[in-house]
Formats: sequence, C-alpha cells, structure tokens
Amino acid sequence: MSKRFAVVLLAAGGSRRLGRPKQLLPYLGRTLVEHAADVAVGSNADEVIVVVGAEHESVREKLAGAAVRIVLNPDWSEGMGGSIRCGVEALAAQTDCVVIALCDQPRITADLLRGLALRQFESGSPIVACSYGGVIGVPCAFGSELFPSLLSLTGDSGARDLIRSSPTPVEIVPFGGGNLDVDTGDDYRRLVPDL
Repeated sequence: MSKRFAVVLLAAGGSRRLGRPKQLLPYLGRTLVEHAADVAVGSNADEVIVVVGAEHESVREKLAGAAVRIVLNPDWSEGMGGSIRCGVEALAAQTDCVVIALCDQPRITADLLRGLALRQFESGSPIVACSYGGVIGVPCAFGSELFPSLLSLTGDSGARDLIRSSPTPVEIVPFGGGNLDVDTGDDYRRLVPDL
C-alpha cells in the first residue's frame, strides 16, 4: 500500500497587522485562500483540510465547491498552534505525512507541496522544511511520528518551533519566493503592484 499525505492549509488568522482579512484579498482573479486551496488540491494530496476561523463564513463561501474539507478553529484568536492542532485532529487515521501550508504565501506550488511529502517518505526524516531568505519554515512536512507533537501546540507556537527544537536533522527544500508573504499592506502592494 502506498503512503498517504494530507495538506493542512492554515487560513484562520485575523490579519491584525494588515487590518483586513488576508485570506480574502484578490489575487490572480480569485482570493489568496482560493489560490492556496487550488494549489493544495493540485498537489494530489489524499486530503486537503482548510482550517478557518476569522471571517470563516466568507472563506467557506469562497471555497464552496473546492475539493477540500473545511475545519473551524473556534479559538483561532489564540494563535497558529491551535489551528495546526485542529487540522491535525481532523486528519484521516491512515495519514502518513502532513504538509502544513499558509494561505498567505502565494508563490507556493503544487509541485513544492507534493515534493515535501515525497522527500519525507523517501528520507524517513520526521521533518522536511522549506528554506528561503535565511529562514527555515513553512510549508513543511511532518511524518506521522510527530503528529502527537503537532497536537500539543498551543498559542502562537507554530511549526517553526518544532523545526527549531528537532532532535534529528531536518531535511531542507529550497523555496524560491517563500519569503514573499502577505502580513502588511506594503507586502500586498509588492505582490499586486497594480492595485
């Protein structure tokens, strides 16, 4: 039997620094969350889970008809750790690897997400993470042996904390454009300069 991987797409945050929901920002004729969900589905993951919180009704509406499962994090304001926990709790029991991705990294590709999972399967490394701009972080893949650690995340503790504290070497995959994310109005203007 071949190994199974899932993508958990985090789209629950309140976008405090931006001042409006980044998930719903226009990008390439859609919204950032629609773009990210399409990329995740295109990775041929066995399952795509989108964790929503702030603006969850509007995000659900945008994703109507997408081949994703939407999970509500009622405590989204507590931070990313809770959203990761909600996504991992929702995984099918036979999942061997989960790829954690964010909706505000518009340069992610289906090949990148699938490649992270395949590298995890091939290497046996519990963590495969992306490298960009001097940072090692998301998107990243975690083998099932780390699901309990993901389920113990709280507050603003995210995947990067597990990467930093890993007792075993982390496999690294370069991600050109990974440092382009949307946290502020200036970030968004760099992404979509014609607005």
